[in-house]
Amino acid sequence: MILATPTTNRHPEDMQALRRLIAELAPQCGVDLGKRAAVRHFLDHDSATSRGESIDPQLCQELRAMLILLYRLEASSSEDLGVDGLARLWRQHGEILARFHAG
Repeated sequence: MILATPTTNRHPEDMQALRRLIAELAPQCGVDLGKRAAVRHFLDHDSATSRGESIDPQLCQELRAMLILLYRLEASSSEDLGVDGLARLWRQHGEILARFHAG
């Protein structure tokens, strides 16, 4: 989801904790994080009124805030790296995947 950057490298455990919390809360709000369209719909619509009565609207509002925070952190990290930094990360990512699939 997020690329490692000089800004986020200082506290990668915080980013992982945020991702874990989002993954824990998403099913409680009826959101399938594996489906981009479902996440987009959740972010674009009022979850408190569009979800079933068994879902806590406050919990869904908190999930929405956490998702927005994560996406903003990711965007900020990408901007901090610039095009050259992102290209370097993609090359490194490709090399790691190649080693993983070779072994």
